[in-house]
Amino acid sequence: MYSARLLSNSCLRVSLSKPLARAAVQPVLSKHLPQLSFATTAVSRSSGDHVRMWTAERAVSIAQIPAILIPFLHTTPVTDALFCTLAVLHSHWGIEAIAVDYIRPSLFNGSTVIPNIAVALVWALSAFTLGALYYFAYTDVGIINAIKMLWKL
Repeated sequence: MYSARLLSNSCLRVSLSKPLARAAVQPVLSKHLPQLSFATTAVSRSSGDHVRMWTAERAVSIAQIPAILIPFLHTTPVTDALFCTLAVLHSHWGIEAIAVDYIRPSLFNGSTVIPNIAVALVWALSAFTLGALYYFAYTDVGIINAIKMLWKL
């Protein structure tokens, strides 16, 4: 409605069916129409190859299907380690995405100190979890056997 009023009021009665006329009217309309944006921060360039990362995340997610089933059929230290590694890797990527998305520098007046600390804590938590699971698998009955023992209760 606003753009129709603008066209009639500014004497730009041009046939918009012609491509050349449409190209001439569009810059005029974009100056008068309000810009709609829901962004709270300026767009910044990101680093890294996100396509490869997404592919790796999908590969780990797909690999988890047999990595969850096979250890229960044939339990070995290798299947325990594979189960633990893929579970921690999958969890790490998910928690890291949450930390990066929700603890961003714009919430702290552009300071990257707290977001960097949050990401470092995610790395520390993932490393500790993986180490603890490997330790339990090596020194005790193993992760899968522990789950089987819980099921027997």
